[in-house]
Amino acid sequence: MRGNIGFVTCLLVSVLFAVYPLGLLADDAPSYEQLSPNGKYVFVMLSKSPDAGGRVDMLKSRYKHSGLYKVTNMKKSLWRVNWYSPSVHIASDGIHLVRVGRPYTAAINGKPDMAQLAIAFYENGSPAKKYLIKDLITKSSKLTKTKAGFEWQKRIAFDDASATIDVELVTGQTKTFDIKSGKMVSQKADSRKRR
Repeated sequence: MRGNIGFVTCLLVSVLFAVYPLGLLADDAPSYEQLSPNGKYVFVMLSKSPDAGGRVDMLKSRYKHSGLYKVTNMKKSLWRVNWYSPSVHIASDGIHLVRVGRPYTAAINGKPDMAQLAIAFYENGSPAKKYLIKDLITKSSKLTKTKAGFEWQKRIAFDDASATIDVELVTGQTKTFDIKSGKMVSQKADSRKRR
């Protein structure tokens, strides 16, 4: 009986890693803090994992919640979030934040999961607008397959001064969004031929 339990456990773990590649398992990423471009605010992202990255205990001892804090008063959050993201961009106004989804999406039955988050916009910690990968790229065949999963984006460029963020996709398109409204303000195709 014990041998069967060990076999079933190994089989279950193998299936989980086949469906969710290493690095895509929930909450295994470290906690971090990020300053706003003007240095007045700090955004804190606390991991749900008790020992992710080794810094989590130190940050949890300083901050009670994931969210935005004034640098001059790091004891009380201005607003909170209840999600985890490996990448965020904070505006210097202390109001707007852009959450970027993982650069790779997992596979479902060998095809990319197009229903995963691409980019989301927040105002005072509340969701304002979000886009899934399928909202930015209509054909899943355009995604690039790698060992980590399917790559959907090449580069993210945040411009605090103009309150915009550029999302360069693997298709060669670049979509520009207004960080305050979350609306797409322009899109352009790469003039260079894609390899």
